[in-house]
Amino acid sequence: MNSTFWSSTIWYVLLGITTFLELVIILIKVKDRKHVISLFLTISGITFICFEMAILMCFKAYVYYPKIFSNQHDDSVVGNLFSQFSVTSSAILITLLNLRFYWYFLIAAVYAVIEELFVHLGIYKQNWYQTWMTFIGLLSLFWITKRINHIMLKNFGRVWRYLFIFLGLCTLHLHTITWAFKVIGIRKLNECLLTDNDCSIVVIAGIYMLVLGIISLIIYFTNIKWTWKIGGICILYLAHYIAEQYQLLMSAKGSFFISTTISIWGMFLYIFILDWLYPKS
Repeated sequence: MNSTFWSSTIWYVLLGITTFLELVIILIKVKDRKHVISLFLTISGITFICFEMAILMCFKAYVYYPKIFSNQHDDSVVGNLFSQFSVTSSAILITLLNLRFYWYFLIAAVYAVIEELFVHLGIYKQNWYQTWMTFIGLLSLFWITKRINHIMLKNFGRVWRYLFIFLGLCTLHLHTITWAFKVIGIRKLNECLLTDNDCSIVVIAGIYMLVLGIISLIIYFTNIKWTWKIGGICILYLAHYIAEQYQLLMSAKGSFFISTTISIWGMFLYIFILDWLYPKS
């Protein structure tokens, strides 16, 4: 086994194991497992948008070094996945098990210690970011999770429901399709749109998610005729073709149709799943 696994990767794996154990505890303790999963996906969407797409990639706050990928962008993304899934699981653990307020500070402090440990081990680097920001940020995340959980347990309106579903889509589609395609080389995002390569990828991915996600949600949830729905899907294919012509999206040779089809219909599949998971308004 590669030596970097024991010096770098193993620490992220251990973080992933603790995340898994937290989720198991939550699923055992909470009877409404659909609510657990839907809350997890929504909060993950928030952390990914705020910390991965903005703070990590565009504002260059810090860098992860799990040594899983040779490409630093992808390596930092996967390191962030371990991190954000971990803090999300802790946030919903606090919320759904209704832990006392001092647990907020205790768990935030544990993450601050882990962050300092990762810095010391050289598997995570802070640029302008400081550990105390993690502590404050986690306290804010725990409060936000409480509020969102409260909204979801009420008979919340359509706007909140669609917003939470969209955040769930960010968790699922961005990573299992958009980023996965980039990693395996099926479809890449233009890295030269902006002066910073990472920020260029993130901006295109964000716009792509907004356009594809919102149009797909409209097609799925509105009661328009099937002919209009089919027309909307055709527009999505056309939009992908135009994005390819302007090299915003760049599919591998001969893979445009299959990658576009997976992306579009994968989005509809995720909407179907999330529609089933989230309580009806």
